[in-house]
Amino acid sequence: MPHVSCITVTYGPTPELFSLLESAQRHAGDISYDMTVVTQPSDEGSMAEEISRRAPWVRVIALDSNIGFGPANNLAVEQVEGEFVAFLNPDVVVSEGWLPPLLSALADPAVFVAAPPLLSAHGYVEEAGQVMFADGGSDAVGGSQLSFDYEQMMFTRDVDYASAACWVTRRSVFNSLGGFDSAYAPAYFEDPDLAFTARSRGLVSRLVVDRPVVHAHAAATESRVALAERSRKIFQTKWATELLSQPTRLLSGEDLARIRDHMCGSRTLILIGDSVGEAEVVAIVETAGHSALVNPRDRLTVALSPRPFVEGLRRQWSRSGLEIIQCPLSTIDPQRVATATKVERHGK
Repeated sequence: MPHVSCITVTYGPTPELFSLLESAQRHAGDISYDMTVVTQPSDEGSMAEEISRRAPWVRVIALDSNIGFGPANNLAVEQVEGEFVAFLNPDVVVSEGWLPPLLSALADPAVFVAAPPLLSAHGYVEEAGQVMFADGGSDAVGGSQLSFDYEQMMFTRDVDYASAACWVTRRSVFNSLGGFDSAYAPAYFEDPDLAFTARSRGLVSRLVVDRPVVHAHAAATESRVALAERSRKIFQTKWATELLSQPTRLLSGEDLARIRDHMCGSRTLILIGDSVGEAEVVAIVETAGHSALVNPRDRLTVALSPRPFVEGLRRQWSRSGLEIIQCPLSTIDPQRVATATKVERHGK
C-alpha cells in the first residue's frame, strides 16, 4: 500500500483550509497518508495555533516569515517520508476517490506529475490543464480564454503543465528535479517552471480526468497580477529557447486543437457515419480506446453523431485518453481534418 504525504502552504489567515483538511480526511479511503501544513504569517496573523487546536492530527510547520510558495513546499518535502507527495492548495476540496487514479497514472515512469481537472465552486471546469504559449504566458483549458467544449477537454492526456493547486508526484522524482525554484518566490510560475524542467528530462505532466476536485480560486487583484507578471518575466528569460517551440496564441475562429495537441506525436481522426450500427461503433471505440491507452503521446479522436449510448462510451474511455466528439460529421472543423496525421472513415 503506497503512503502519500499531503502538503499545503498557507499565508496569513486561511479559514478555507479546514474544508480541505476535512475532505482529505473523509476521502482518504484505504490509502495511507499524512498531512503537513506550512503556515506563513501575514500582517493579519498565522494559522499555526488554530490548526493545532482544531486539527491535532496535522503536522504544522510554523514559519516566522513568508518565504514563498515554492520554498515552503520544498521545506515540507524535506520533512515528510511518503513515497508520493500530494501538493494541495488550501482552497481545494478533494472528492471521493480522488487519489487512486492519480497514483495509477504515476505507474507510467514517464509521468512526472498527475493532476485532476479543477472545478469552480459552482461546478464549472476552471482548468483541464494549461497551455504555455511562445510569449511565456499561459491559459487554462476550460477557462475564459480557452473555452473548449466539455468533451474536447475532459479526457486524460499529457499537458504543458497543470496548476499545482493539486499535484501528485513521486517524492524521489520531485527531489531529483531540484524542487520548486526559489527564484519565483513569493509566488507564481513555480509549477510551469518545474514542469519544463521535468520535460527537459523526458518526463510529462498528465491530466487525469477520473475525479475532478473543487478549487475556490481567489480573484485576481492588482498586486497579484503584478507579482505574476514579475514571475512570468523570470520564466520567459529562463526558458527562452524552449518557448520558441511552444504554440502561438489562437487566431479568431481557429481550431483550438492546434494548441491543445501541439505535443502529440500523431493525430488520428476516426469518423463514424450514421450508417454504422451500435455494435460496430462500440467495437471501433473500444479498439481506439485501447490504442489511446498504450500510446499516450498520440491523439486519437472519434467523431460521430449523438446517440443515446455514446455518452456512456465517452465516460468509459475518456480516462484512457480517447477523445470522443458527438456532433454531425458535417460540422467537424475542416482544420481538424486537414491537420490530422491519419483520417479513418467508417460508413456514411
